[in-house]
Amino acid sequence: MQFYSCDSHVVEGRAVFDGLAERFGETAPTIKMEPGEGEFLYIGGQKRVAVGRFGIAGNRLGTPETNAKIAAGYDGLNPGVVDPNKRLAEQEQDGIRGEVMYPSLSMFTFAVEDPAIKAAAFRQHNDWILDYCAPNRDRLIGIGCLPVPDVDACVAEAKRAGELGVRGFAIPSHAPIDQSYADPMYDPLWAVLEDMQLPVTMHIFTGTSFDCGLPEHWGTPGGTLKGYTLSHTTVANSIMDLIASGVVARFPGLKFVCAEFETGWVAHFKQRLDHAAYRTPWELADEVTMKPSQYFDRNFWVTFEDDAQGIATRHDIGIGNLVWGNDYPHHDSIWPNSMKTLDDVLAGVPDNERQAMVWDNVMDLYNIDQANL
Repeated sequence: MQFYSCDSHVVEGRAVFDGLAERFGETAPTIKMEPGEGEFLYIGGQKRVAVGRFGIAGNRLGTPETNAKIAAGYDGLNPGVVDPNKRLAEQEQDGIRGEVMYPSLSMFTFAVEDPAIKAAAFRQHNDWILDYCAPNRDRLIGIGCLPVPDVDACVAEAKRAGELGVRGFAIPSHAPIDQSYADPMYDPLWAVLEDMQLPVTMHIFTGTSFDCGLPEHWGTPGGTLKGYTLSHTTVANSIMDLIASGVVARFPGLKFVCAEFETGWVAHFKQRLDHAAYRTPWELADEVTMKPSQYFDRNFWVTFEDDAQGIATRHDIGIGNLVWGNDYPHHDSIWPNSMKTLDDVLAGVPDNERQAMVWDNVMDLYNIDQANL
């Protein structure tokens, strides 16, 4: 049996942010060194996150050694985070054959309000990710970013970067309240992504605001107990918008990947959404002719890392809708112990189901050429 991670990350190089502050001022994302602390991503003049924290898989937070790595910034990152050729060796160290890699630092750029800044930053991200994946574009699949809610800019960048070879795109897990994914304004974007057969990812910690749409008294997904525990509600809200408004009925070929929210909540969510549709059918668009759960089964995938609750309810979620990821190179990644973790989480799962979740589904989702692995 072989294994492929459908939830890993890059740590964007300095080139992704080069020149943005000079062009747009301190509102733009930029990297600054804080003596003794390391390099940080700044947005809007505010310190957002330490670069070094994103690339230290295999290390435990809070130790002097880990603190030193974080303080070293880019120089403290694991070798494969900076050098994609070395990353191939780190894949083998974890027992896997390849990775779908989502943003790290660029996740915060989704919350930049200025559309020109966001479009410029994501164009640089998408160019950089193509270079990073050059050693093997089937073992290293880099996900691009689109500047939601500027639909014209999204369409242009999806065409440009997609034609250059970007294999899928990230959009925020939560769009603006007054421009939600239910709004027909996004139809030109859905049409392009469907036509190009490019999967669309909604990842934890991404939103068009830093709170990802959560109520103020919950806090942020990354910064508070309530915000993190309830972070899956941000993507659940978007899933409901995409289904109830008829988006996935009108664009049946769309593929949405909900990444790093884990999966223990999904089976109950599907059941409850079907019952809600029965109770309030007038809230469904005329195009919605199937149960909401049937659209989920056709158009949505969810990633798991070490989620025993999700595996226990896998048949209700859908074996074909589950894809595994090791979250490399983040500090809470299970790398380099993915094989042991999977043996524990998937204990008692038949081989055919295990293979679907750790290999077959991601092969189909991203049309991966197995001859190149």
